Amino acid sequence: MFSFRLTRLAAASAAAFLLAACGNGSGSYPPAGQQPAQPGQAAPAGQAAPAGQAAGQKIHLVYFNARGGEVAERKLVERYMKDHPDVEIEYLSATSMAGPSDTDAIANLIFNIQAKKVVDVAKIEVSRTPLDLMAADATKELTAIGGDAVKKRADDLLNNGYVIVNNGVWALPYEYDPFGYVYNATLFKDVGLDPDKPPQTWDELRTVNAAIKAKMPNTWPQCHPIKNTAKTLPYLWNAGGTLWDRDVLPTKALFTTPPVLATYNFLGELAQKQWINTDEITGDNQLQLMISRKCAAMDTSTNFTLGLQTNDGKTDWRVAPPPSMNANSQPVTFGGGSALAIPATAAHPKEAMDFIMWLTSDEAQSLKYGVTKDLGLSPDDVAAQATPVSKSTSETLKNTDPKWKQAILIIPSRPAGVSPAYSKIYDILAAAQERIIRSGANVQEEMATAQQQSQTLLDQSITQYPTLYK
Repeated sequence: MFSFRLTRLAAASAAAFLLAACGNGSGSYPPAGQQPAQPGQAAPAGQAAPAGQAAGQKIHLVYFNARGGEVAERKLVERYMKDHPDVEIEYLSATSMAGPSDTDAIANLIFNIQAKKVVDVAKIEVSRTPLDLMAADATKELTAIGGDAVKKRADDLLNNGYVIVNNGVWALPYEYDPFGYVYNATLFKDVGLDPDKPPQTWDELRTVNAAIKAKMPNTWPQCHPIKNTAKTLPYLWNAGGTLWDRDVLPTKALFTTPPVLATYNFLGELAQKQWINTDEITGDNQLQLMISRKCAAMDTSTNFTLGLQTNDGKTDWRVAPPPSMNANSQPVTFGGGSALAIPATAAHPKEAMDFIMWLTSDEAQSLKYGVTKDLGLSPDDVAAQATPVSKSTSETLKNTDPKWKQAILIIPSRPAGVSPAYSKIYDILAAAQERIIRSGANVQEEMATAQQQSQTLLDQSITQYPTLYK
């Protein structure tokens, strides 16, 4: 997560191929990735004309998905075209390629936009990509297209903090990926803990970890990614701290404040007492670590419970908010996921905005997550997505579907200090966190050094991107 790169040569060469050849369109549509016609010019052969085209000619939208959930996205496209016979949508996907990273998808998209390729709607990673596109002058501000309705929609969706920047709305959240404390409630019961009372504070977490370790010495009571800052942020925020002077486009690094030091000291304590893992947690091993009871709990995405239920349905898998340092605090979490943006090269921004507003509506979100069964999605198709951004759909799933009850975590999220410098800062923080956990490094010294290095990068970012920091 959070790796920021502007266009690189290697990514660019792949990107040139991406929009031209990786689409699996919904029908026989004109080729994607052509330059939009200029006012007063005829559209290229086979390419839909811009708004104001001849009566009876369909609006041709290009929808580029860089975030997965293939089956649901295709069916939503088909449903929208059925309900809007004047619109045809060409569906393109980076996720059909083998192993594209978020970083590559961002670089590919930016390359194609800078090369004047037509993309009307892009499904992108939410936590950094809107800002990346802004920095590259590669995206449109949405209220200029859709008016106040866009701002109202953003306010009604979960995880909107990333997309409202400089008094503009630069994308709309589409899928929500909050982090929580995922735990084996069956194991809790087996060691004499109350599965209905997961730890809510650090002291309660200490008690739980000690009890599990005493009864199961070969189990890690708590598994936490060693080099993942994003999954540490909820602990830091729930200690009353922050790494930055502001959550989006920060100007000051605040790594040596008491709550920040307390959080990293707490991680060091967990490691010293052998309450957390010594091996890194990855997407390849986390399922096996939980099912084998090597980990009793894990700080990870809440929808991980869906995979656990599918692979080990006899175990009671649950999720709770990340524990807070003190009692009676209102927990918040980190939320990743996806968003929908209109690139700068969109040929039909108004129609693209209409499509985005539908995709983020309660109607479409209910279709996307199987509350309304009209799309014919299988349980696996639905589970292949992060959780809904619609508060209404989230509440419905949580209250009516046992599988989703533990996957839905409706608590506030906050952005993680995203800026053009964040990927390099992330590497600095991740390295410091690894030294604290693995080697017992001095927290005060580590964070002071990281703060100094990060402030230099922030200052460089402010100088390099003055329009972002107005």
